[in-house]
Amino acid sequence: MAKRPIDIARKLKISTTTLRHYEDFGMIPDVKRSSNGYRIYTDEHIAYFLCIREMMYGFTLSEIAKFLKSVMAKQTDKALWMANKAQAALQRDKYVCEQIKQRFLHKKSITGLKEYSIDAVSKATGINPSTIRYWDKIGLISAGRCTGNNYRTFTPSHIDEILMIQALKLSMRARGEKYAVEQIRKEINALNFDDKDKISTIVAGIESHITALNRAQIRSISALFNLCNQVEQNQYEV
Repeated sequence: MAKRPIDIARKLKISTTTLRHYEDFGMIPDVKRSSNGYRIYTDEHIAYFLCIREMMYGFTLSEIAKFLKSVMAKQTDKALWMANKAQAALQRDKYVCEQIKQRFLHKKSITGLKEYSIDAVSKATGINPSTIRYWDKIGLISAGRCTGNNYRTFTPSHIDEILMIQALKLSMRARGEKYAVEQIRKEINALNFDDKDKISTIVAGIESHITALNRAQIRSISALFNLCNQVEQNQYEV
């Protein structure tokens, strides 16, 4: 059954302009037009609109668009795996936060080694080797080099720096700020790694953010799963 844009907008408590924005962003199936040029929305479109509104709690519009383009291509499992990847990334953030707590608040040492390979550092911190290489390249850290093969080598102090850089990065995200290298550089240079009160505040902010985001993402993924089922069955319950 055809639905008027104004009726859908009222149902979702948004404007018709927002509906058109979602359409222009490629987030819903193609919309047919009546003979006089009006958009003809169907139950299928409403199902997508409802999903978008729910998913906005846990994801950006750009991320949602990627999920829904896969759903529209009838690649529902691909869309769900994409959502799973986002959850895995959040789980990594949680792991890193725990390593920060253990290292700086509980003063737990990593191991008794003096030097570490980049893979060992990645395993100990939960941070990707590519990210560590990038930080070394731009001078946030200064890794050593093995005389035999010129591979990067890291000390326990490097591990502390790497964990704290990631902590500041996550803290910026928790505050709703965009990741900025120069801001990280400024904050890392000013931070006392033995200041437990400051670090406790940073960790608390990160934990609060990722806990809330986890709930929001689970809510969003539930909406995505519901839409995927409707698409697979070609039955839309709105």
